[in-house]
Amino acid sequence: MGRFEFGEYRTLTLLGAGGMGRAYLARSGSGRLVVVKVMHAHLAAEPLFRERLRREVQAARAMTGPFTAAVLDAEPQAPLPWLAVEYCAGPTLSEAVAGYGPLAAGDLASLGAALAEALTAIHTAGLVHRDLKPANVLITGHGPRVIDFGIAKALGDGRSSGASDEALTGSGDMLGSVGFMAPEQITYATEPAASCDVFALGALLALAATGRNPHGGGTAPQIVYRTLHEDPDLVGVPDGEWTAFLTRCLSKGPVGRPTAAEVLDWCAARATERPWWERPEVTALIEGHEEAVARRIAVSAEADGEGATRIDPPPTPPTPAGPSRRRVFAWAGAAVTTAAAATATTIALLGDEPGARRQPVTPSWRSGTPLWTREVGALEYGGTLTRTANALYVRFDGTARRLDPQTGAVAWEFEDASAVLPYGDTVYVTHRRADVSSPGIVAIDAAGGTERWRTGALESNPYRPYGFDSPDGGETLLAVTQRTTCLVTFAKYDTLWARRSNRGRRWRAYGFDLPTGAPLWFRAGTAAQVTALDAAGGRFALASATETFGPLYVLDERTGEEESSIPEGSATPEVHPGARGTHYYTTQKSVRRVNLATGKARWTRHLADAEVVAPLVGDELLVAATADGLGALDTADGDRRWWRDDVRALTTTDGRPLADGTVVYATGPRPGVSGTLAGTSTWGIHALTAATGRLRWAVPVDGLTTASYGAAGDGLIHVCTGTTLQTFRGP
Repeated sequence: MGRFEFGEYRTLTLLGAGGMGRAYLARSGSGRLVVVKVMHAHLAAEPLFRERLRREVQAARAMTGPFTAAVLDAEPQAPLPWLAVEYCAGPTLSEAVAGYGPLAAGDLASLGAALAEALTAIHTAGLVHRDLKPANVLITGHGPRVIDFGIAKALGDGRSSGASDEALTGSGDMLGSVGFMAPEQITYATEPAASCDVFALGALLALAATGRNPHGGGTAPQIVYRTLHEDPDLVGVPDGEWTAFLTRCLSKGPVGRPTAAEVLDWCAARATERPWWERPEVTALIEGHEEAVARRIAVSAEADGEGATRIDPPPTPPTPAGPSRRRVFAWAGAAVTTAAAATATTIALLGDEPGARRQPVTPSWRSGTPLWTREVGALEYGGTLTRTANALYVRFDGTARRLDPQTGAVAWEFEDASAVLPYGDTVYVTHRRADVSSPGIVAIDAAGGTERWRTGALESNPYRPYGFDSPDGGETLLAVTQRTTCLVTFAKYDTLWARRSNRGRRWRAYGFDLPTGAPLWFRAGTAAQVTALDAAGGRFALASATETFGPLYVLDERTGEEESSIPEGSATPEVHPGARGTHYYTTQKSVRRVNLATGKARWTRHLADAEVVAPLVGDELLVAATADGLGALDTADGDRRWWRDDVRALTTTDGRPLADGTVVYATGPRPGVSGTLAGTSTWGIHALTAATGRLRWAVPVDGLTTASYGAAGDGLIHVCTGTTLQTFRGP
């Protein structure tokens, strides 16, 4: 990064970029650390934007209070408008709660009082924050700090019409963050007011008390719908008094909410004497952030001293030769006037003792953060780990559990489960009790764990022929469509002994109505094992096999009637009438892309012993894992995008490479370690950018092996090592 000057402030390193502009860590002439926010050129070209910025900076500079990040300086009329804000080092509220745990009543009141005092200062200055969310609350050694007034809006003062204010803000944009936006902010029912911030404060306190958003997870439209139409989820807040108070804060209408001053009074009366952010567990998190910033400053200064431009350097391990956090943050030396002087000053801080020898500084890799651990059992011996948008399902030794991904708390348990299939707001469990000969299906409310319906004994199914009394096979598969659930029972035919002992036992399929569990149909099949059950296009495709791949039977989802039988179609069970899209198949020698509607291969690429593949990034990339490494293929033509032999794929319990959006997870050595055994080393988890294979972050994991299983979602990675489930978050 090149050095830039904004007034008396000289930049040190780029912190990030967003829709409004770029944020730099900088020093003032007196040595104070600040954040300089520089607006994008296209915004600078808008006179209305400059006027809005001028007005809001003027109001923000009038704010006083210990829990807001002060605006120190600004130049709204500069070629690129900028403002300097007090720098606050510490974890976000989400990171602090994840590391410290959900807050008890007194600690929650301390947080509420601090945030309410910050909002009172903001509102007194004539501003509405409008984007109060966990990422905009930092936990510092002096308490929470509310930051980022990037979309703050001046409160109406009677001197301008609502139309002109709206013009300054920009029309038609939903400004805020789902889950923390008040209903009127979403629907534009009224101009955003101070009551919107109180709604967001209530959501923050609920998150801090329970570890989850009161309006749930999932897609943005789902969260918006719950915000507008459903009561907030406050299960787990400290007591009934807190439930009533947070219900007021999260009222659908602004009239029902308390003011920030009323929140301050209510919380201050219940706050603990010693704030929780002064306790060792939290101060350790704060110091970790300060040390990370100190390393970034030193690395940036070293690059400048060598005349280099630092652009995403290769990851290497952190060195103990980094600067002392205490010296970097306490330094208040002479004004920095040249790049050489800045470099010399930073280098001088590398030793804690006078005359300390200068040590080489190398760029550091970013480290993930451990969140929680829980004993769940050895999943490699028949267990499953399934992640959805807002839940983590673990099944082992007949017990299925729903866990909160953020905290590991158990929401509910179900005994005698042999399979778990989440679908929408319901979890379908294959239920097999030891004292009952045949399995059944139980539909469970995903959020609450209450039973919605269960099927009766298969022997008494009304569509099963009278006198058809031979027992069902001991194995099952389960699949659902939008209207129907299908349970298949069968016996194994995968070994010579199994084929002899099962004596021609046939597979059977049962259809049930999805909303009610009522029986719909029964189908008796051939003497074979069922290797896959696909649901698509209003059909169930059942793949059969004995010694080799057998026919693929295509059944109507509502009647169970056999529409067709595709010879040897079980090799590609997703290819059948009604199927659409693309699937990728592997053999011992190759990977091929197949059109599901036609069954024709678009391309085939040689890749020996590719174990599994999975499409990513909007089906633009194919992640392929072999015993020798991990890489990505272009889905358009099968060409390699990248390949790495120094890491190995971390897989799900069904053998697929583990990925989350644009990130691929792998196991490997400590970053920077190389050698012939590097790829088989299991020091920890590597989070790789799917498009390039480059390291995003890494974290050491105790007990990790190449046989460990994982699941991922919402920026979290869950991995089972031995009998322990560990969860980490990226930086």
